Amino acid sequence: MKRRGPSAAEPVYETIEVPRNSATGFVVAFFAVVTGFSLIWYIWWLVIFGFLAILVTVMVFGWSENRQREIPANEMARMERGRLSLGRPAWR
Repeated sequence: MKRRGPSAAEPVYETIEVPRNSATGFVVAFFAVVTGFSLIWYIWWLVIFGFLAILVTVMVFGWSENRQREIPANEMARMERGRLSLGRPAWR
């Protein structure tokens, strides 16, 4: 494409599913640090709290139904046309 330029034929796009943004990893990492700190200093009530918080966070994320979203084919085509006309990725 760099040498020849964009092709004249319009490619066929399909609807895709992408994961939604989630703070689950950050929350689990935070409570893992809290748990690790409390294990080092023998703060047992905080250890229990940290483990429970991690468990609850993972369970809430695991049972959530709304973890993905669909990007329709027409929006994919629009983003790709915009990316090609500007010469840069569509997500910027």
